[in-house]
Amino acid sequence: MYENYLPLLGGLAGRTPVELNGMPHGMRAVTVPVRRKGETRVPRDRKGRTQPTRVDVLAAEPTLLFSPPDSVSKQDLIWVLSRETRRWSTVTGRFGQRTDVVVDQLIRAGGIVLRCEVDQDRIKLGQPEGWRLSHAWREQAPDELAELRPRRDPDEVRAELLSLLDEARDHPAPMTKRRARARERLMIERAVLVRVPPGTGLVVPEGTATTAKSWPTYEAALRAACKWLSFRHVPGAAELAGRAWGDTHVTWSAARMLVFSQLVGQRFELAVDGADVEIRLCGPLLWQHGNAIADAARARPWIGLPRDGMWLVGRVECSADGILVIENAETFKKVSANDKITRSWLCVWGKGKAVVNAAELINRLPGRKVAAWMDLDASGLEIFTMLDKAVEEPVRPVAMTLELLTAGQPRRRAGREEQAKAERYDRELAAKLEPLLSGELAEIARHIKDTGRAVEQQVLHERVLPILPALLDSI
Repeated sequence: MYENYLPLLGGLAGRTPVELNGMPHGMRAVTVPVRRKGETRVPRDRKGRTQPTRVDVLAAEPTLLFSPPDSVSKQDLIWVLSRETRRWSTVTGRFGQRTDVVVDQLIRAGGIVLRCEVDQDRIKLGQPEGWRLSHAWREQAPDELAELRPRRDPDEVRAELLSLLDEARDHPAPMTKRRARARERLMIERAVLVRVPPGTGLVVPEGTATTAKSWPTYEAALRAACKWLSFRHVPGAAELAGRAWGDTHVTWSAARMLVFSQLVGQRFELAVDGADVEIRLCGPLLWQHGNAIADAARARPWIGLPRDGMWLVGRVECSADGILVIENAETFKKVSANDKITRSWLCVWGKGKAVVNAAELINRLPGRKVAAWMDLDASGLEIFTMLDKAVEEPVRPVAMTLELLTAGQPRRRAGREEQAKAERYDRELAAKLEPLLSGELAEIARHIKDTGRAVEQQVLHERVLPILPALLDSI
């Protein structure tokens, strides 16, 4: 999975690449938007020429989602991740003579975006003003910090969580049907935690009803779910974060939102007031609000729109014949670059399992063909069933065949234990999903149940992308 710069609509407006003298290889500069007559624009002089006074410097090529430089120490990484923005004086105060080297490495790793003045006389970078975390690092900072900071006694942490679960169970807040169901789910997690043997490390417990893969995500979501149950009203995202984690500014990552939703049995935006999620789009869709226009047909590589917000303000026009939902970000980017597809198909990406957030968009654009391309593993089948259940139109699988599963390069984890655990998980999940599927998808589920085999989208690009337009035309 890759991080693309400026993933939100508000970040794309007013941005354009700038050629500056002395720009280090592997980096690029883009304009900082200015506001004129109520619009966000590229800074230009009176003759219409681009004339920025400040630029943002970032990696020129897509980078790994989270891969810190080896030379950055654990303590330095904690410091980097603990604030979304830093002033340049603060950065130099931290790193001293190492500043230039550290900043260079963090930019190339896709971790930060550096804001600099522009020396207009020499058309080159001027004095840095500060940095901000990239979208990918900002999204993952809470869970990465939880892993990096000093370890706590696992038994004490689990005891604290059990105490929170007991408080949630006994809290006198009115019990609506939804809250009663949420309490039942939390009591299932309590039973799971109680069975964890003393001395076990901080790992997601066996038997959890969630799909959490990391302990920090699981713990954060469980704390939030316990506090959520005590509210007499629907809390705001920041309000709940403050009660659960002690900081209203902590970002709700996609993983935390998903696991929290599984614990309380409601979609995040229904359980938490004011929450919205981004959907990435490419294809024949236009969103307009006043003078602001987002054209998903012209955007490169795509635009991001708030799933609920796009309907609350402005107007959405869509001329697509069909809607193609894609599981992985890298695959979405590849498909979005194919004009043969995006001329008539609206391509949608919504972060793995959170792709079901696209259901509302699809249901508001009725009468169009709906197709989905997911990983050929148990989780991919699960996402397909979740999407199919949420969408009113029938969802057709694309490039999800038994032949591709058996012929494609299988996924391999780093170690034998991790590989065995992944295969066991896929077998068990596929067995649960098989009765819910039909046709070739049911055959795929049976094969995964028997073999534990998993083939991800990315390794199938060479085989599928050339024929994808024809596959979509056949629907």
